Amino acid sequence: MRPIDVIPSSRLFQGEPPDLSGSRVFLAEGDSWFTLGALTGLPPSNLLYELDFAKATTIVSCAYPGNTLQQMSDGIDDPYFDRLLRQEPWQRWWYALLVSAGGNDLIDAAQHRATHADGSPAAPGQRLFLTAAEASTWQPGLTGAARWISQPGWQRLAAYLRANFHALAARRDEGDSSGRPIFLHTYAVPTVWPLGIPVLAPQGWLYPALLAYGIPPDERQGVATLLFQRLRELILSLDMDQGSDPLPQVHVFDSAARVVLDPPDPSATGPSGDWANEIHCTRDGYRKIGLLMGAWLETVLRRYD
Repeated sequence: MRPIDVIPSSRLFQGEPPDLSGSRVFLAEGDSWFTLGALTGLPPSNLLYELDFAKATTIVSCAYPGNTLQQMSDGIDDPYFDRLLRQEPWQRWWYALLVSAGGNDLIDAAQHRATHADGSPAAPGQRLFLTAAEASTWQPGLTGAARWISQPGWQRLAAYLRANFHALAARRDEGDSSGRPIFLHTYAVPTVWPLGIPVLAPQGWLYPALLAYGIPPDERQGVATLLFQRLRELILSLDMDQGSDPLPQVHVFDSAARVVLDPPDPSATGPSGDWANEIHCTRDGYRKIGLLMGAWLETVLRRYD
């Protein structure tokens, strides 16, 4: 394993910029899987640090916790990514782009409740879940976990994700890195578990959302699993070699299928298995993913050397 240097993108805009010569330089953007472990309360770690590359690599990271795909593609709340990708005088040629996207968008969508803050009902297309009464009335033909998922809500989320992935690839091709590979990954299925981060989400993200809709305890995991399976299929569809909706020079590492993570004990009150909380891995968990993903990246990158 060669050294990996992960530097925040802000350093390229403050004082004397770092020397990026002597190694391959990747541009990374993404959600909490690509950011430091500050939110988990564990020693700093993320998937970027654990990628096992064969060659010296520098990763310039624009990622931050809670980042969503629209923010990545539009540059919303991110003063650096779009500049570095395609705007003069900041853009440059990047060896590759690493993008962790879709997971936070799904988690954000799961937070929308059946009623708005003013008490008015939220339309099915404005949320991912249904109550028992709504499921039996609006989706009487569905059974199992699928009946709890708002089909209009999922379709809206899927369309939004596809549109923004397409926008991201198009913006890559507007700059000096046109045609360079974009690497995505699928997400391991999380365990519904009331453990999150202090203050911001003490009971996690999926657990309180499913609880709020009255979804029975013995069906909650099935609902989460189905949602993340759908997300996996959507991300895989973008792969230029095997996807049904391929994007040029986009490659997907299927971590959900290729990496076996130790599940948590859902009764645990702290990190368990390879999970720091309901949706974030521990350092060991990210290391398992990074070991296989790094080798896969090196194999695909040979096509671009």
